[in-house]
Amino acid sequence: MLEQPGGLSIIDSHVHFIHPEKMEEMLALMDEAGCRRFNLVCIPNMDGSNTNPAALEFKKQFPDRIYLSGALEYASVLADLIHAPDLLAEQVLALKALGFDGLKLIEGKPQVRKLLPHPLDGPLYARMWQTLEAEGFPVVFHVNDPDEFWDPAACPEWALQSGWDYTDGSYPSKEELYAEVDAILQRYPGLKIIFAHFYFLSRELERAASFLEAHPTVCFDLAPHLDMYADFSKNAAAAREFFLRFQERILYGTDTDTRPLVSDPQGYKFMQSIPRLIRSMLECAGKFQARQGQTYHGLGLPQDVLRQLYASNFVRIYGETPRSLP
Repeated sequence: MLEQPGGLSIIDSHVHFIHPEKMEEMLALMDEAGCRRFNLVCIPNMDGSNTNPAALEFKKQFPDRIYLSGALEYASVLADLIHAPDLLAEQVLALKALGFDGLKLIEGKPQVRKLLPHPLDGPLYARMWQTLEAEGFPVVFHVNDPDEFWDPAACPEWALQSGWDYTDGSYPSKEELYAEVDAILQRYPGLKIIFAHFYFLSRELERAASFLEAHPTVCFDLAPHLDMYADFSKNAAAAREFFLRFQERILYGTDTDTRPLVSDPQGYKFMQSIPRLIRSMLECAGKFQARQGQTYHGLGLPQDVLRQLYASNFVRIYGETPRSLP
């Protein structure tokens, strides 16, 4: 088990729970990582349904430990595009009434954005954004992917196998997706959005800083992507300065997921390694070794900053305790 950093509490803001039979393993992973509470972020399925039921059942059994960020259901929406904007807004209200703590959107991932060919800032989602802002309902929002996925020379084999090869020109570009988000935030400046995976700006810290300055209600989470922590390590001094400057805008999250537990014999060990990497990056001053022998340079953040990243920022957005189920 990872030791608590100076007795600080830890809340994992970004956890996927898709396989109900893996509940005990998920609890073990959270316990080993020192996370008493965690946020299950749900996603839509290809058939138009979503993973909300599994996550809801988990919260029913452990209501004090689990926050829920639900996914939208698209079967009814795509069957009735005339009323779809109202249907999406009604779903937000329904999730809140059911005891969900927030919303999870993966609709900004290029693969999903192509499957649902509706601009994020377009009329389909307008009522939804309006409702989310009015209700103060938090959103964990996946927008974009690593730069390599658009580069035929650099896209890794595992990404190709996952359908994340965006090199044929049929997918929206990174800049197109960022422009859609900018338009949303200009129209609905009160939205409480946590952009997953550091908004894929780990190589562009100046741009990340400008974005956070321009939109004071949004945050980034630390769920890793392809080379995100290597990016921080290569630019450790600038990354540390960024984390100190925006300590109230960054949330701890691991992207822990039940899918590797099902598909990979080494999946449990891999999931164990992620919180170790993230916490070592945040807590260690100087070089450290991570899984498979990679060497990184940590940021050595002070305790008061760690307190913000590990729990306080999440609590400010989601509340001190998970919402009660009816």
